[in-house]
Amino acid sequence: DAHRLGSYWSHVPECEDRAVCAHCGVPEDLEHVLIRCARPGQAEVWAMAESLWLKKHPVWPALSLGGILGCGLIPVRDEEGRVLQGASRLYRILISESLFLIWKIRNESTIQRDGSPLSSPEIHNRWNFAINQRHRLDILLSRARNGQRAKVSPGLVLHTWSSVLRDEDSLPNNWLDSPRVLVGIERRDPSPPSPRPSGRLGRNR
Repeated sequence: DAHRLGSYWSHVPECEDRAVCAHCGVPEDLEHVLIRCARPGQAEVWAMAESLWLKKHPVWPALSLGGILGCGLIPVRDEEGRVLQGASRLYRILISESLFLIWKIRNESTIQRDGSPLSSPEIHNRWNFAINQRHRLDILLSRARNGQRAKVSPGLVLHTWSSVLRDEDSLPNNWLDSPRVLVGIERRDPSPPSPRPSGRLGRNR
């Protein structure tokens, strides 16, 4: 009930229908919203999180409600069992940002759009924006200000985001002061691409 899901709405006049997922027709609880619902949103978000994560680490842990809510307690280790601080931190960021976005998408679809889902490009671009905003925040937190130490170690920020940046091979080893450093997921055009004309094939490039 703290999350205003399922049975919570059964006792709210004129909102009783919100107790059941309008898309799936089953009682709505937190697990359903985050990893079970078939409405566009959660599956797309987790797929993008997994795709980015696999640039960093070869294993994407199976999703579960407990694992999502307890992501801050899950260490990522190398083959010898040593904790990878940067990878562990990136995992926490991906899970927590994805969780929050799924929750916002669900609320917007249910409350503001009368059950109409967001489009795939909208979901893609919102996740992309959220992760890049978090990356930008990390850069700001890594800078010392007004004689005070940085809130996050610059080295930890570099280790957190290594292997998942766009055009990373062209960046300096310390890219914290480089302009327009972005996480490696492109924005998606909301309009469908124009069909290519049939007939002659273009040259191979």
